[in-house]
Amino acid sequence: MSQHSALSASSLDGLAMLGIAAVSFWLPLTRVSVRDLGARAALTVSGYLRPRPDPATEQALRAAFAELDGDLAEILGDRRVHGRADRC
Repeated sequence: MSQHSALSASSLDGLAMLGIAAVSFWLPLTRVSVRDLGARAALTVSGYLRPRPDPATEQALRAAFAELDGDLAEILGDRRVHGRADRC
């Protein structure tokens, strides 16, 4: 007598196909667009959909950089070349 495993390769293939079929039927029923899901995932990973930082933290960071900028301007002095337009 040969023993057969309950989960053979053919049954796993069938489960994979059943899973794909279930997702294929479920997405249109829930009105979810695969293209929108992919686009949202890409934007989230790239950082465009990150939440804004805490306003107090952002203000403190801006104040610290403004102070640093002022200190650097004082240390470096006026290094602009006269006769050239400032670059923005």
